[in-house]
Amino acid sequence: MGLMLSAYFSAIMSTADSCLLAASGNFVTDILGLKQENPKAIKISQIVTFFIGFSAILIATFMTSVLDLMLLSYSFMVSGLLVPVLAMLFSKKPKPLAAFIAMFVGGFSTLTLSFLEISIPLGFDPILIGVFASLLVYLIVKK
Repeated sequence: MGLMLSAYFSAIMSTADSCLLAASGNFVTDILGLKQENPKAIKISQIVTFFIGFSAILIATFMTSVLDLMLLSYSFMVSGLLVPVLAMLFSKKPKPLAAFIAMFVGGFSTLTLSFLEISIPLGFDPILIGVFASLLVYLIVKK
């Protein structure tokens, strides 16, 4: 039993560690635009890693099950990424700033509606509101 638990927690820690490092690395290089040669990049990467990890711990303390957490993360991901990915694939002149803001608004509107447990008309899921918010923001910022 102890060997099985250690294997289980080992897999969880390996996945969590990889996701945390990938998230902070993507934020520092893709959003902030820092290169590895920059002497401040490591310090900023450490700070970003701390804040992302702390945010993940806060979110995990409010979740009651792993399934709920996974469903919330997938709805965050879909509502934040669906419109920008489709826009980048099919648009003749994609707008990166509009895509970034649409990702932010779509994902966080879904999270906000989910955490506040706001009732949505006709029983729709918060992800639908997030996708529409993302689309609306993309179209407004694109112009």
